[in-house]
Amino acid sequence: MNDLAYYKLTALASAPDALDKAAEYLASHMRQFLKKRDKVLILFPNAPATVGTLIKEAVLRCGAEPQFLEEDHRWLTILKTAFITRSDCIIGYPLTLLGLAKVAKHMGTPLFARNVLIGGYPSQKWMVDGIAHGLDCKVWGCYDPGLSAMIAGFNCHLGHIHLRQDRYRARIWDKQDKDLPEGEIGRVVLSPTCDDELMFDTGDSGRIDSSPCACGNPAPRLMELSTSNGIHPDLSELWETCHYWGSILDCKIANTGYGLELEVVVFPGEKLPKFPSCAKLLVRAWNPESDEPFPHAYILKRRLFSR
Repeated sequence: MNDLAYYKLTALASAPDALDKAAEYLASHMRQFLKKRDKVLILFPNAPATVGTLIKEAVLRCGAEPQFLEEDHRWLTILKTAFITRSDCIIGYPLTLLGLAKVAKHMGTPLFARNVLIGGYPSQKWMVDGIAHGLDCKVWGCYDPGLSAMIAGFNCHLGHIHLRQDRYRARIWDKQDKDLPEGEIGRVVLSPTCDDELMFDTGDSGRIDSSPCACGNPAPRLMELSTSNGIHPDLSELWETCHYWGSILDCKIANTGYGLELEVVVFPGEKLPKFPSCAKLLVRAWNPESDEPFPHAYILKRRLFSR
């Protein structure tokens, strides 16, 4: 079962030696853009044996200064913290970073981050472009297929995710759980190098490219990575449309027994797309005093365990 494979891989990744190697792996790549004494705002949870604590350790190994949010995780608090601390780098989920770019624009607040690191689940090109343009920064990415210490890849300066070959192998499956030839798009399945029979279906889609990369890294690349985001494939286009619009800060979509339910948080006074007919449609203005990003842990849990 896929959930059992996930827990086994998580246990392997959480061993003390594995955590140390993962932190050094991250640090070796983050030294491309982090300088000593850089201020780094980490928007992941600060929990043991997770990507948040691994990134904190990697930041320290780079000689930079990590900072987490406290109990307050509102959009406005994220914006104020990034501004007041003059964060040189911001690290978090792609939708949180995309939302931060939208809030900064809406509030007319300049941020100072030269680099952004995304993780937690794959981000499509439109997300990366929105973050890069909205925050005027360079966007990097680590491949972390879950809420754990399972760091399986990092992107080069050309934007390609290279597989972490010392710990993981990747294959691409079709709908019948059969291996696809290199270059074809299918489901990304990871195995630890210590046990090729342990296979974890990540819930992501993509293809493998083993051809030489101009960056010089010989590791295979995971190309065209995308994720289901925990929603039915038939709703993916609506989900992307909502998040693509600069007038929409956040949204939740569910296909219930009563029909489609859609909640959309918008910036008042801005043009909106046409929404489909829904059993329940709530379009409301962003409330700076209370609104937080919708839970990404929920997205990931559904993505990983909905098969």
